Amino acid sequence: MPAGAVPGRSRLPRTFRNRAYPVLGWTFMILGPLFLACSWAVVGKADGAFLFVPLAIGIVVFCWRGYIRPRVVAGVDDVTVVNIGKTHIVPWLDIERFEADYLLVVVRRPELGGPIRVWAVQAAKLARRTGHRSRADDVADELNALLRTAKANAGKAG
Repeated sequence: MPAGAVPGRSRLPRTFRNRAYPVLGWTFMILGPLFLACSWAVVGKADGAFLFVPLAIGIVVFCWRGYIRPRVVAGVDDVTVVNIGKTHIVPWLDIERFEADYLLVVVRRPELGGPIRVWAVQAAKLARRTGHRSRADDVADELNALLRTAKANAGKAG
């Protein structure tokens, strides 16, 4: 049993993502507009606000959508994939398997649509080139174990 787990209580929901993405996202979300504000202050022209405000908003939105928001949440009843542009909620019984390609892939039953590529969990290229396992492999293994539990318990993973 993992450290901190309570006997008889599910470890779900469980969130998976690249650990560096939120750190990068929050850092750039703060530093980007700050850098723009400093450069605007150095230039000192009032009409710079027309350029500063949209750029600052663009940086914040880009950091939020591209780095902070993406994740995979394995719940008791379903898996939620939050990608940059779209969120997918897939019941456990609609999933065939999870694969670790260059991204984590949720392979759904063929009649329900194609695979869902997960932006939040990517394989390290260096690990792939050297034949080592990456975090995407570990996440796929853990999600496949939860999938086997869900299929054995009528769609409940926890």
